[in-house]
Amino acid sequence: MDRKSVTQIVTDLAASQRGFLTAAQAREAGVDKLSLSRLCASGVVERVAHGVYRASGAPGFREEALYAAWLGLLPASPAYTRPKDGSDFVVSHATAAWLHGLGEVNPEPLTFTHPNRRQTRKGGLRFVRAGIGPQEVTTLGGMPVTTMERTIIDLLAEGEDPSLLSAVLHDALSAEPGLHSAAFAARVDRYAKSYGYIDGSSLYERLRK
Repeated sequence: MDRKSVTQIVTDLAASQRGFLTAAQAREAGVDKLSLSRLCASGVVERVAHGVYRASGAPGFREEALYAAWLGLLPASPAYTRPKDGSDFVVSHATAAWLHGLGEVNPEPLTFTHPNRRQTRKGGLRFVRAGIGPQEVTTLGGMPVTTMERTIIDLLAEGEDPSLLSAVLHDALSAEPGLHSAAFAARVDRYAKSYGYIDGSSLYERLRK
């Protein structure tokens, strides 16, 4: 395959994935490792993570490291074919809160929830095994992400710092006023004892203050 054809294939792949592609996707499209290396050496693409590349000149965006990590979890699958219903890797916990723009949480390690046990040798990644219903997933930046409600519940379950949780909750209620409901308050209050509120106090109301 000539250089022009290889470049076109790689460019088309990147165009459908916010400027990114994986070596596995390129290989599936007929671009061998040597050809991809030559494109990298000539500046057509740049390597941003193990097996993940970015087209030179592609516009940057806030969550690009997260997007590259998500692509790398299933490197042979194009982004548009991947399920976004909770049956595969879903951005979650503090990483989801950060992506939603809630509070001042640290998104690292980049956290993904999956219904089955998953392991990785890649640094900076964390996997959580849990089920997520389709109604608890939304799409942000082309990736499946836990909803604000599920994100807050996940942070509560992990014992996140109350001051950080309070800021996350305030931002979530401002962004999504419909979240304020008796049902959601009851879900939050289930964690009251784990936060030391054993006198019947509402954890939800305390976090809202």
